[in-house]
Amino acid sequence: MKISSLLYLLLLLSVLGCVPDNENFPDPEVLPQDQLIAFKFLKIHNPQLEADVVAKVAGNVVQVSLPAATFCDTLIATFETKSDVKLYIGKREQQSGITANAFAGQVSYKVVQAGKTTDRVNVDVVHSFPELDQRLTMLMQHHKIPGLSIAITRNEKLVFAKSYGLADQEKKQPVHNGSLFRIASISKPITAIAILRLVQDQKIKLEDRVFGHGSILGGDFGYPPVRSGVGHITVQHLLDHTSGWANEPNDPMMTNWSLSQKQIIAEAVQRRPLKFKPGSTYNYSNLGYCILGRVIEKVSGRAYEEFVKAEVFAPAGIGGMVIGGSRTAQRLADEVTYYQQEWNPYSIDIRRMDAHGGWLATASDLMRLMVHIDRNHDQPDLIESGLLNKFYFGSSSWCHSGSLPGSSAFITRLNDEYSFVLLANTRRNTDATHFFKEFYYAAKARIEAKSEWTKADLFYQTM
Repeated sequence: MKISSLLYLLLLLSVLGCVPDNENFPDPEVLPQDQLIAFKFLKIHNPQLEADVVAKVAGNVVQVSLPAATFCDTLIATFETKSDVKLYIGKREQQSGITANAFAGQVSYKVVQAGKTTDRVNVDVVHSFPELDQRLTMLMQHHKIPGLSIAITRNEKLVFAKSYGLADQEKKQPVHNGSLFRIASISKPITAIAILRLVQDQKIKLEDRVFGHGSILGGDFGYPPVRSGVGHITVQHLLDHTSGWANEPNDPMMTNWSLSQKQIIAEAVQRRPLKFKPGSTYNYSNLGYCILGRVIEKVSGRAYEEFVKAEVFAPAGIGGMVIGGSRTAQRLADEVTYYQQEWNPYSIDIRRMDAHGGWLATASDLMRLMVHIDRNHDQPDLIESGLLNKFYFGSSSWCHSGSLPGSSAFITRLNDEYSFVLLANTRRNTDATHFFKEFYYAAKARIEAKSEWTKADLFYQTM
């Protein structure tokens, strides 16, 4: 199959499927205003400038217009805040007129008062990537997308990260590069990598059976009927979506919200007939990846979320990804609000979807994961190439999307040089595949056409 055809199939099929550091955020409605009073780049600190550049400060959005040829990899900002306010980028405190940063796009400052993060300020350098800005803004308006975040890596360095629009329309909170989004089915590559960690550590084998006597899960969910074929399902089958189960008459993971994971899996093992012989036919399965989550728990002796954080995220330098909550009251400090007219985004059980659709992430953190599974050599991979090559991770170009009520996302390894991710806080129920294709090809074309990128690695600014 050609790469372009494979990419389209991955996009289509995944569309059909489907705690940060202890920072105490008060209600944004009662935040003190104008914590940042002034922001500028002075020629005395930045000799590459011909004159001082004064930014426009509007609440927690700062816009800076720099000359097009300005070298932005090391710029020193001069700023004024209220007396009790400190600014941080990542985990580094910023000193006015002293601290240098790369301003190759958008920089998100944490506003800290009394030792607690209380807000974010986006410093947006206008004209850093205008071709992409213009196209994404146009598509957001066309598709009525409140907020969006994108991150791009080149040769395993983060070279561009920017957020657009609103995280919360009612409170007029902008999206920033630290905003958490539901990533829906992008959770599946994460689960796959966790399984491959267990395989690499020789805790399980891809050919191990999952259900029945002598299997990984044994009778934890009951025993499959004789000659049902369920006892022949292997770890490899679940990873490849070839278990034999079909989403007919429905997807069991996207219905029956009153049932637990254990009840759904037990019902499938004991009473849901296979439509195909295991290993014979591809049929996208949320259920299969839910089961893989339970395999991880059984083999590791740890909760799924705990294992993934320790064995996948921590080695990749990721500290803020979590399984999300379902209700508005469970929205995390930096999490966006989700919007969709056709279906209430807060009516689904996100925690039940953990291994197939439950993770929250920033765009930059997903790129942190990508550079550790992309088979390039500047950053060490979490999984050896031989194992990655057994799956789509071994393709020169691959993409996986995610879609839930109020959420749209995709992550792609574009080629050996570039990868990127895009996250949004709504979806188009009537035309989701077209939505993904439009944003994918819009970003791809402009990334490939851009000749000059920052030489800095922006990952340190998105901790």
